[in-house]
Amino acid sequence: MVLKNKEQIRFAINLIFAVYNCVLGIVSDSVWFLTAGAYYVILSVMRISIIAFSKKAEEADSFIMKFTGGMLFALPVILGFTVYLSVGQMGATVHHEIVMITIALYAFTKLTLAIVGFIKTGKKNSVRLKTLTSITVTDAVVSIYSLQRSMLVTFEGMTVDDIALFNALSGAGMCIIVVFIGLNLIMKKENKEMAKSKITEGLEKIEKGVVEGYKKIEKGVVEGYTKIEDKFVDRYLTRDGESVKDAKARLRGKKDDN
Repeated sequence: MVLKNKEQIRFAINLIFAVYNCVLGIVSDSVWFLTAGAYYVILSVMRISIIAFSKKAEEADSFIMKFTGGMLFALPVILGFTVYLSVGQMGATVHHEIVMITIALYAFTKLTLAIVGFIKTGKKNSVRLKTLTSITVTDAVVSIYSLQRSMLVTFEGMTVDDIALFNALSGAGMCIIVVFIGLNLIMKKENKEMAKSKITEGLEKIEKGVVEGYKKIEKGVVEGYTKIEDKFVDRYLTRDGESVKDAKARLRGKKDDN
């Protein structure tokens, strides 16, 4: 319940940012704000999908993981456009040094908590928790990139060309990380299904081995008993010139007559 409430708060924050940036982009005719709005819309969709399926059966885990993984895998399309705008020196805001330091502290704290959460959830079996953590890590990585863009124009020391190159390289790194996070979610589900298939196959082999072993033991016991029975009949129950087979048939006949 606590996790769900936290996620609802995060969804509300993402939705507010999405509406704010989209409205501002339309009003000011700014491609940058529209792109930022699209990014927050995608985050909101991923979070609300997990909230919506929070009470569903475990079968929903497959949809949640693959849907979120697919969205994260496609997210670099928008992020790549953001990088393109950044290289063209669009969207970066100059802040006062104190404000910039405060933003940096917030962004790095956000990233640290996201990484710690990602490591902790790696030891748990909750699909929803791992998926939510993946979204949080993605959001933190994007925040660091946004921070870096603002820092480059706030603090002097780099040329325009150097800033453009740095934005391009760090933006490419950001996109690669997000793609990796998306693929990790998709592959986790496939590996889980593969593991289940291997477990099932292993259990079937064990079952087959047990059945075959039991049949061999049963056959050995029956054959052993038959040999002992034949030796007993041959020594104590056969008549002169009578075979063991005939003696056993004679004894069965007497038993039937009785």
